[in-house]
Amino acid sequence: MNNDIHNRAHNKAFSKILTLQRDISKLNEDIRSGGDGRISLDALKDCVRSTRTDLQVWQFISTLIEKYGYK
Repeated sequence: MNNDIHNRAHNKAFSKILTLQRDISKLNEDIRSGGDGRISLDALKDCVRSTRTDLQVWQFISTLIEKYGYK
């Protein structure tokens, strides 16, 4: 693979990580405030768990890119 693809993969992974971290913060804020009534607190908690799992996946991907593919 060429360097451009490596750079794009690196940027995409870190962009996704930042987005997921922001999403988790927003969901936690919604849970603390009791939500707005459109989505149940249980559903919000499920979203947090799912988003945390996605975050772990993207952190793993970014580790692989840095370790093996991004030079």
